[in-house]
Amino acid sequence: MAIPQPPRPRIAYLDFCDVFEDFYPHYGVTQESFASSWDATGGHAFARALQRAVGDVIWYELSLRPQLHGALHQTTGCRVRFLRSGLLHRLLWSAFYRSRLSWRFRRLYPAYATLASYLAPLSRQLLFALRQDRPSAFFVQDYASGRFDVLWTLSRLLRAPLIAWHSGSLLGHHLGRALRRWTLPRADFLLVSSEAEKRNLVSFYRADPSRIQVVLTPLDVDTYRPRDRASCLQEAGLPPDRAYFLFVGRLVDHLKRVSVAIRAAARVRAERPDVHLLILGDGPDRRRLEALAAEAAPGHVTFLGWIGDPSRKAIYYNAAEALLLPSTQEGFPTVVGEAMSCGTPVISSDIGGCSELVQDGVTGWLIPPGEEDALCNAMLRLLAMPGAGELRRRARQAAEARLAPPIVERALRRCFDEVWRQHATR
Repeated sequence: MAIPQPPRPRIAYLDFCDVFEDFYPHYGVTQESFASSWDATGGHAFARALQRAVGDVIWYELSLRPQLHGALHQTTGCRVRFLRSGLLHRLLWSAFYRSRLSWRFRRLYPAYATLASYLAPLSRQLLFALRQDRPSAFFVQDYASGRFDVLWTLSRLLRAPLIAWHSGSLLGHHLGRALRRWTLPRADFLLVSSEAEKRNLVSFYRADPSRIQVVLTPLDVDTYRPRDRASCLQEAGLPPDRAYFLFVGRLVDHLKRVSVAIRAAARVRAERPDVHLLILGDGPDRRRLEALAAEAAPGHVTFLGWIGDPSRKAIYYNAAEALLLPSTQEGFPTVVGEAMSCGTPVISSDIGGCSELVQDGVTGWLIPPGEEDALCNAMLRLLAMPGAGELRRRARQAAEARLAPPIVERALRRCFDEVWRQHATR
């Protein structure tokens, strides 16, 4: 007779945004596609890893107007539930964005954002769903706003441990930091994107370092793999006689500093006329950036739009000399892992978790955030190397060692096992 297996634990998963409408529609994502197939964020990679290695994941997504109850996500394997945000949050959101306040009084936004982050999860539907599902643990993406404080309180009411994952917020920009000094040290475990972030949590929030671990976003290292450059250039329809640099990301210039990459490419062309910049992505600053490219480097910057298909993106990574990331704010950017998994070196701002994989002269170069001169120098240094084969080989090795799903899944399983063990002894 077969021995009955114990039920798998349930993991309550909540992402970083207050409500669905704050983020996902900007990428053309509908609630239906989000609940069934779309999986283009690091949060989805973690949900997939948790589903495989830890337990049954239920992704609770708050919305101003839920259009469906939920569905089973095809690629992550988790169940997605759409729930209405708190009534006071919906009223506040409507008052702010449907009036002229959001445009005429931008200085009010920090106060609005802080209040909204506390009000959104104060939802009757969320509370009823959690009571119904009885999760064994909470997994919360980010701890930079009032959402964390509310969810920590809910986890205590339901007597379930809470684990938070850092997804890129800057310490000085945390909303509601005063209360966070009390709640954050009481989280059961914290996953961070860099040793620097761990030190910040210990010094600023007095978090217990034994409950903090660096875990990077898992990545499909089979899809993102090194390929023959000539064949990739041919598939992408790119002339083979150029040296391509690549930017991948949302075109929000005050954060991503795409303009710095465009101006740097224009300057490098003075010494290397074959340099060409490829830009994968879309966003509110696209038209302005296209105008800058037409003025600074006419004919040598190509805007490719947003490419969601991983196999297609891997072609461009393999065609590039390097990925450029001159951002002013990042956690651990998924694009860094994607590029390095393809064996493509990375020239990145020294922020967030970038330095966990990018090492000067080993897998790429680190530069001060948004520094045009430093970016130019790093690009020229790479182009002057007699052969970048060793650099590309080391980039791939670093990605395999830190980002391969089995590596991350083992780390998550150890984390949850330790948290549940300590929780059982209380």
